[in-house]
Amino acid sequence: MSFPLPTYQGQTPDPHAATKDAVTVWKTGKIPLVEIFYSLQGEGGRVGQATVFVRLAGCSLACSFCDTDFRVRRALSIEEIVAEVMSFGCDWVCLTGGEPTLFDLQPLCDALHTEGFFLQVETNGMHPRPEWRLDHVTVSPKETEGGHIKPWYFLHATEFKYVVDDDADIERAKDSLFPGTIFLQPNALNPAATPLCIAAVQAHPKRFRLSLQTHKLLEIP
Repeated sequence: MSFPLPTYQGQTPDPHAATKDAVTVWKTGKIPLVEIFYSLQGEGGRVGQATVFVRLAGCSLACSFCDTDFRVRRALSIEEIVAEVMSFGCDWVCLTGGEPTLFDLQPLCDALHTEGFFLQVETNGMHPRPEWRLDHVTVSPKETEGGHIKPWYFLHATEFKYVVDDDADIERAKDSLFPGTIFLQPNALNPAATPLCIAAVQAHPKRFRLSLQTHKLLEIP
């Protein structure tokens, strides 16, 4: 099934240029980052848990509702990233973006695992990374934005999280091949999406759970 691509309304002024810059940094042997920060996981099944976020620059898509500026801000080595992550004293790390699976981060994952960290990835599901040995895999499908899910994720993801704008998004989540927990997350740009999600969760309590961006409600990073 194909969808007409909506107009980009995201936070990155030129998403394609930002991704090109990220790839250029990657080719130098450094990892292109937006930021590393310490906060609480605000979405999905790990909500409320202290987490160090390693946000990668660049993305394979340019979603209309994107709330992240994924331009390159930093270029660090694996050793520099691990050292900074260790400084927070927290054992959960979330690799996010942009789209972290654009790059082969297995050496970074191995280094973090060696230091005893648990790893979560937040991905659109377009690039399987089984060799990363992840502890928690969150897939946010973006079919309406030109994305597609690789079958590996249906078997190995921890959770799926659908951004919801309208009834069509609810139906898309109902039709998902993922057998586990599916979170419905209202598009923050659309106030009408929240009651849709609540009604869907109530109608399908064994299939859906509600995911709110609690970090935004709490006004934390």
